[in-house]
Amino acid sequence: MFKARLGLWLGVLVAVVATQFAIVVWLVNQSELDRSRSLRGKDVLVQYLELSSNKQRLKVWFAQYLLTDSAPVAQRDLYLQRMQASLVELGRLNAMEATDASDLAIETVSRQTLVALQTNFEALREQILKAQPQVARPDPDTERAAVWDEMLSVFDISQGQDMRTLIADAIKVQMVHSRETEAAAQTALSRSRHLALFSILSTIVLSVGFVAYFALDIRRRMAPLLDGTQALQAGRMDHRIAIHGRDEFDRLSMSFNRMAEEIQLHRANEVSQRQRLEDAVTQRTQDLHAANQQLLNIDRSRRQFFANISHELRTPTTALLGEAEVSLRRSGHPEHVYREALERIATIARQLGARIAELMAVARQGEASQGMDLQTIHAHALLRQALEQHRGAAAAAGHRLALNPLPEVPSDLRLRGDSEKLSQALTILLNNAIRYTPSPGQIWLGAQLDEGVPPSLSLSVEDNGIGLSPEELDKASERYWRSDAARSIRPEGMGLGLAIAEDIAVAHGGRLRLSHRTAGGLVVQISLPLERA
Repeated sequence: MFKARLGLWLGVLVAVVATQFAIVVWLVNQSELDRSRSLRGKDVLVQYLELSSNKQRLKVWFAQYLLTDSAPVAQRDLYLQRMQASLVELGRLNAMEATDASDLAIETVSRQTLVALQTNFEALREQILKAQPQVARPDPDTERAAVWDEMLSVFDISQGQDMRTLIADAIKVQMVHSRETEAAAQTALSRSRHLALFSILSTIVLSVGFVAYFALDIRRRMAPLLDGTQALQAGRMDHRIAIHGRDEFDRLSMSFNRMAEEIQLHRANEVSQRQRLEDAVTQRTQDLHAANQQLLNIDRSRRQFFANISHELRTPTTALLGEAEVSLRRSGHPEHVYREALERIATIARQLGARIAELMAVARQGEASQGMDLQTIHAHALLRQALEQHRGAAAAAGHRLALNPLPEVPSDLRLRGDSEKLSQALTILLNNAIRYTPSPGQIWLGAQLDEGVPPSLSLSVEDNGIGLSPEELDKASERYWRSDAARSIRPEGMGLGLAIAEDIAVAHGGRLRLSHRTAGGLVVQISLPLERA
């Protein structure tokens, strides 16, 4: 059986690789152990050298003390601390050697040396700490000689042993031990490298042989199956694979033959059913797309309609509220003052009714373009009417609304257009200026004559409010767009005002322009063609 042969070969390969791996791991561990011993020996050697050098520095310090009666105490303490640290580190390394059976001999020598050095250090520290710089002596020369002789015996001799010879012998022993352990580590590492190389090469050879053998066998057994799949792909559903045995490939060939029979039985029905299904899916997709597009159009119209209603009702209502509040605050005025205020309120109410009627007409007609009642309009009267209608709302918001002088605009200048729509456009611009100008603010209503070809009149609303950035000027007349600054000051609003004002200007053959005010704020102009004579 193919599976049994494959499992046997894999088992042999795994056993060989595992054995080689275990040997390599053992050799690497042995090399690391020898390496750690060598590093430990070098650390001991470094500490001996450090201890000896600090001892010599301390001797120089003491000589300076005897000669000058002045030596840095902090330097003395630093040398003592370094010697103490070296002895502590030697003790730690000696304890590590005690746990390694191969280092027991060197550990015994190191322990004896360490005990002698520790005893000498204690005696030296006790004597050296008695040295007090800046303390006067009765006979400095005699005392210095005696003290120096005494300290030399402490520096170099401890319990009858010469410390210099003891440290030199310890250094030699550690150097020999370090070289021996380093050589042992290199030997073990070299053996592990050779064995690893042999293991890799033998594994590669075995693997290549294993893969080549089974690749050829599998290719030979898979050839009939590949031919069968190509035959089915070419549409020859009567192709069958010959069966020669009972192994895995033969059972796979039998399954392939049964699958080919099933495919041959269902192939004819599948083609017709797939075609019918594709036709049905295509038709249904087209229907769903058309329905979805229709729903999107309906939803867009609905949202547009309600947005227009919101803006169109709010703008005149604000003017009504301003006029009413100003009238209520007045007392003791003649009747004609209240009559004029009520007439303005009635005018705005009629405009509001007209807006509602237009919006309802839009809803019934799918927002078709609305006709305009074109008539002759006096430019000065249009501006004065807008000024009077919004003076109360501006005052209530803490602003000063004024009409700029019109020296270039003749008093009898006329426009051709829809009075209500132009009043609506000016209402939108003035209402925006009132809403987005911090109190107290200045708002100016004005006009400018352009005698180009054709001649036109620009109605302008100017404020010292928050204004717009250069990037925002191009977006300001887009529907539903509002700047971040506007949203922070007035969260309510749909961003339709300037878009509606621009539609009104375009419907009159003009255009809407926005620009920065030099002293800060915004200038909005509606450019309208003059009435032809």
